[in-house]
Amino acid sequence: MDKMIHMSLHTLDIALRKQAISAQNMSNMNVTGFRRDVYDSFGSLYLQAEDQLDSRVFAITTGSGTFDEKQGRMRSTQLQTDLAIDGPGYFVTKREGMDVSLTRRGDMSVSMEGNLVNGNGAVILSETLQPIQVPPFRKLIVAEDGKLLIEPMNGEPGVTQLVGSIGLVSGEGVQLRKDDDGEIRPADGSGIVTDQNVNVKQGYIEESNVNVIDELVASMGYQRSYEMNMKLIKMASDLDQGTASLLRMPNS
Repeated sequence: MDKMIHMSLHTLDIALRKQAISAQNMSNMNVTGFRRDVYDSFGSLYLQAEDQLDSRVFAITTGSGTFDEKQGRMRSTQLQTDLAIDGPGYFVTKREGMDVSLTRRGDMSVSMEGNLVNGNGAVILSETLQPIQVPPFRKLIVAEDGKLLIEPMNGEPGVTQLVGSIGLVSGEGVQLRKDDDGEIRPADGSGIVTDQNVNVKQGYIEESNVNVIDELVASMGYQRSYEMNMKLIKMASDLDQGTASLLRMPNS
């Protein structure tokens, strides 16, 4: 009975964790460029001390911060400050008080300080990992390789000026994870190195890759698993109490 109860408790814990992640995915389904969180790999470890009757089942996890890298749907906005990455790759960003990180979010604008930022308020970094200062412009042009040009507000029409290159990372050969702050970084803690081997599309944004139908179906499955294991725990408890009652019966 002891083993059954602990196995059921372990399964309950997994179901609750998965349900929490699924709820988080659904709450972020409308966030530009959001990457769906994926459940960690769970396992269990059954331990029994030598020459003892008591046993326990312990939950074990492998990996953390796993996410789905599948590309979301591209949506045309025709806004010159909206950017999307077509294929593998990430923009490089820096939020105040945080380490440099990666994102697919490309709903960009120019801040009051003149920095290029995305909809989350993160500063977009250049290929040299510096903030990109954008002077007042009449027109903004972003090439597929991330080069950023403008027609200055007071300049001659049709004459462009190179402002910088948006920092890009392909992510090839690098294992990435979401840290506790929700930002994407190399799993081994190494620094971010730009490679610019990424295809940028101007006038588009990438929607999140969360499929609400899949998440709802999965959530229903986790709820059924929770209810089933609660019944198993009650059944094991009833059997345990019945066995104890039999052992307490007086000898006839």
